[in-house]
Amino acid sequence: MSLSKSLLFPRLKVASIAFRAIQTSSSLQSGHHIEYWWGHEKAAGREVVGHGVSGEPVYQDRLDYWYPAIRFRVDDETSKALREKEKGDWKNLSVDDKKMLYRYSYRQTLAEFEAPTGYWKVITSIVFFVISCATFYAIFLNRFVYPALPPTFDNDYKEAAIERQLVLEKGQFLGPAKYYDYEKGQWKR
Repeated sequence: MSLSKSLLFPRLKVASIAFRAIQTSSSLQSGHHIEYWWGHEKAAGREVVGHGVSGEPVYQDRLDYWYPAIRFRVDDETSKALREKEKGDWKNLSVDDKKMLYRYSYRQTLAEFEAPTGYWKVITSIVFFVISCATFYAIFLNRFVYPALPPTFDNDYKEAAIERQLVLEKGQFLGPAKYYDYEKGQWKR
């Protein structure tokens, strides 16, 4: 016998409600295009015109799927009159009427959706700011936190260590002794 999730995880329900409240009207990032997604909570009063990309009644501006499941705006008196005119001959509609019908169904045109937003400037400035902060932090650490280099990094110390190895490993066939000629007192060529 198992307990329900609400009894096992009482805080999970509160977290999911809070997450759902945040998720009902948010902007999602897809490449460099911003998508607008309105969930079930905001679908009330809007006409369902299709099944959408996922089969749920949500409004979503997407470049790969242009047709949302619901209309962008809630119907009011103006839109209802236009919808009645729309059922007739489209030659009787003015250009402003057609534009208004479009704006009741969609948030923006494809040209508006694909227009550059200039958001790359914000991203670039943030990247350069982070790089400069990291550079100044590294300079601070090298200057004030890390100790000076130990004497083992000096060239004199390295030469003395190699001479010590040559003396201690005389006659061995591996290591620096292999490349040193003890009779002539110089490195083999």
